[in-house]
Amino acid sequence: MSVLVCVSSKHFTLYRRGLALLICGTLATVSGTPPALAQVASQDAQATENTSSNSSSSQGAVALEPITVSPQASPPKVSKAPRRAVVSEPITVTSERGWHPVSEVPQNVTVLSGEDIDKRAVRDIDDLLRYVPGTRVDRETSLNNPFGQLGSFQIRGVGGNRVQILVDGSRIQEQTIYGSRDFVDPFNMQAVEIVRGPSSVLWGADALGGVVAFRTRDPEDLLAFGDKPWAADIKLAYDSFDKSFRKQITAAAESGDFQVLASLGHLSAREPRLRNARADGGIWGCTRPSFFGCDKLFSADTEAVNGLAKIIWTPENHEFRLTGEFFNRNTGVDQVWDAFAAMSGYSSLSYPRELDMERMRFTLEHTWAVKSPLIDEFKWQLSYSPQNRDTSGTQTRRFAARTDLYSPIRNYGETFLEADVQITSRFNTWPISHKLVYGFDGDIMQSAYDGYNVVHRSDTGLTTIVTNQGYNFPEVETSRADFYIQDEMKFLDGRLTVTPGLRYATYRIDPTGDTGYKPLPGNEPQTTSKSTLIKKLGMVYELNSSYSVYASYGEGFKMPTSQQLFVSANDPFIGGIVLPNPSLKPESVKNYEAGIRGRFARGSFSAGIFYADYQDFIRGPMALNPATPNVWTYDNVENVELWGIEFSGEYEFYATWWATAAVSYQYGVQALTGASETPFDGAVPLTTTLGVRHLMQEWNLEAEVLATFGSKVTRRSNPDAFLPSGYAVFDGYLSWKPRSEIEINAGVLNIFDTRYFPNSLYGYLNTPVSASTIGANPLEVQTAPGRTFKLGSTFRF
Repeated sequence: MSVLVCVSSKHFTLYRRGLALLICGTLATVSGTPPALAQVASQDAQATENTSSNSSSSQGAVALEPITVSPQASPPKVSKAPRRAVVSEPITVTSERGWHPVSEVPQNVTVLSGEDIDKRAVRDIDDLLRYVPGTRVDRETSLNNPFGQLGSFQIRGVGGNRVQILVDGSRIQEQTIYGSRDFVDPFNMQAVEIVRGPSSVLWGADALGGVVAFRTRDPEDLLAFGDKPWAADIKLAYDSFDKSFRKQITAAAESGDFQVLASLGHLSAREPRLRNARADGGIWGCTRPSFFGCDKLFSADTEAVNGLAKIIWTPENHEFRLTGEFFNRNTGVDQVWDAFAAMSGYSSLSYPRELDMERMRFTLEHTWAVKSPLIDEFKWQLSYSPQNRDTSGTQTRRFAARTDLYSPIRNYGETFLEADVQITSRFNTWPISHKLVYGFDGDIMQSAYDGYNVVHRSDTGLTTIVTNQGYNFPEVETSRADFYIQDEMKFLDGRLTVTPGLRYATYRIDPTGDTGYKPLPGNEPQTTSKSTLIKKLGMVYELNSSYSVYASYGEGFKMPTSQQLFVSANDPFIGGIVLPNPSLKPESVKNYEAGIRGRFARGSFSAGIFYADYQDFIRGPMALNPATPNVWTYDNVENVELWGIEFSGEYEFYATWWATAAVSYQYGVQALTGASETPFDGAVPLTTTLGVRHLMQEWNLEAEVLATFGSKVTRRSNPDAFLPSGYAVFDGYLSWKPRSEIEINAGVLNIFDTRYFPNSLYGYLNTPVSASTIGANPLEVQTAPGRTFKLGSTFRF
């Protein structure tokens, strides 16, 4: 155990003292020497009293970004609350199913406010996590999915469908092979919460690695900026990475107990520009023709529309919410080169394809502040949400004696009907106070996959339709019916909070209703059902007014998807047969974490460690038997173990000057049945983000510089895996408010135009499998963006 000695602040400049505090806070956590940090904090608290009245902390407020507490995050209002009520730290609603400051929950939670999103002109869900180390969003770049779209979130090494994605508590559909879960535009959000670690007790199946919860804007978010009964704002943003231009107009009004909001947004974009990718393919070389090098994504045009409408009625002790949401993104590409044309005996120089992603949601919510001896609050929510991802296209294939028009259709959709009932009871059993949260969480999900090919031959004039193409699996009805309970118990005059929780989770997957599905002989799908009891235990203990420690144990589970259970294909395009595996077991995890937090007059920090033990991890589809390499299926990996360290902190080291830091390190191993341990590829090595922010109050101008340092990857399960090198990337932002109703934001990302591959990238080899692999999905298109420019503005009325 290393020993840290923090020297007196008189030996440091004010800037170095700020950096020293961050370093001391991190190492003090490891070495068990919080008094050293307390001494520095005490000195800085004294310095705070001597700063000028222009300091943002001169009135004793904690120097953190405040966010507005919405009605969604708190009990319904009995009477009008004062406008612009703020809290001194971010609020999580998702972690504990109720209003909690993030420093009071036994999990690591990052809350990105709508103000954060606006100030950094966030482009998409990948851009959203740019400064959240240890997380990632993958971008699909293969010929099978040529739209350059984002896939899903990865938290603490696991991603895809193992992370629960919610919008106002409603689910986002699953990701299929070559699919996506990018059904959300972050541009019109009140806040986004990233909850690390399993959250299955409160949010059920799929919250295995964590939860990403989006909260849409409320009328009060606009009305709070003035004293009028109505308000509106217009937001604009441009990003040079994909030449995207966003426009959003939102209006809100109130009358008596009623509030309404309406919002409409539009996005236009092109394919991302990979300015640092190499046309010659780098270490892989390039088998593409000269007019389409290995540094390019297919030419694309994207149009997206998002709409949001809310009606909120707050009669005495009640709150009713009716929400309608619409999202549609259409991307058209010209797949100008087909890597498999030569081996198939045809030529094709143009292949227009189209991707259409659509999500709708209608939600009715009711919150009743009962305030009875048995029930404090009663909430229920009913949501209906159809979601679809459809692809189409027509390729002209020229053979020696004929020309074919080939049109593959691949459509996948899920429709959710969700019900959630939550009851909160508060009572005392001396000397313990209780906050009991319990209820029902269930849904019925109808999924449908439709894959077929339409082929027209010029020599015969015939048009044929071949069904059950692609990764073929049946229509499925999945039903979940869960009951949960959590007791937040406070001991020792509130200094110790212990939170046990249980969830009885059930699910049933029924594929037998699809009469048109044609499985491979002997692989007829059967209904499967499971039930399980999930447990959690959390603890937060306040050591004193500045420090607290936390620890938690949590379980999670993830049922197999319908594709993993029932996919059945004999597809020459993928070079083999894909067999279903109805005996797949649910994935599960046991997660342990602990840490220490500090909050002072001029800053805060949080440092923690975690260990996650995953059982029955599902992998595939892949060939599992060397004797039959062309037969693929899914299977359960016996065990995955993941360790990690996480740190975040913010400190005002001088009046209106803040230093920020965020650190993540992960290390993992996996063991297949009967095999030795190998590295777990999802683990992200040491990644650090450091920042300095300065507020020039006389100009209403804020400037920020952020640096991200990624360490070299040294471990992968395949000895020939491509290992990204280390890198340092610097970004800069400016935010200016020339008037209270106008805000202008600008940013330059990767200021020095550094060429690098993210250290979260895996799945690529140093030596490509074949020449067709080089052309179909070149390594170079995974390079990170080069220098890009952002510009955003908000106009309030």
